[in-house]
Amino acid sequence: MKITSFSPLIMSNDAQSIAKVFEELGFVKQHEKKDIADTNHSGGFRMKDAEGHDISIAQVNHIPRDMTAIRMNVSDFDAAIELLSSHGFKNMRGEGNVIDTGSSKTAVMISPSGYAINVVYHIKNR
Repeated sequence: MKITSFSPLIMSNDAQSIAKVFEELGFVKQHEKKDIADTNHSGGFRMKDAEGHDISIAQVNHIPRDMTAIRMNVSDFDAAIELLSSHGFKNMRGEGNVIDTGSSKTAVMISPSGYAINVVYHIKNR
């Protein structure tokens, strides 16, 4: 498994207000996903500043407070999930429950101590 990118992710039920803060810090939206077919996760975007720093912000409805995680894009989704699981990580949505948008698969894995890694795999030519 190869990590293809690694950056912070903020999950919130008010992603737009978080984006405004980062826009004032010099970040601009680079990529946006809308209307994800999941009742709790309706979209999100990646932002980048002039120095090349990335941050992802996800609109996740029905969470009690904002949550920060590490976004980790990988070349092999199943291998990444297996590796994290072998270290005691649990899928936030329940075992085997992933968001598949058709162009990507993602699962938020929570460590035994509480930090989160959002595993993302971009599906090519699906």
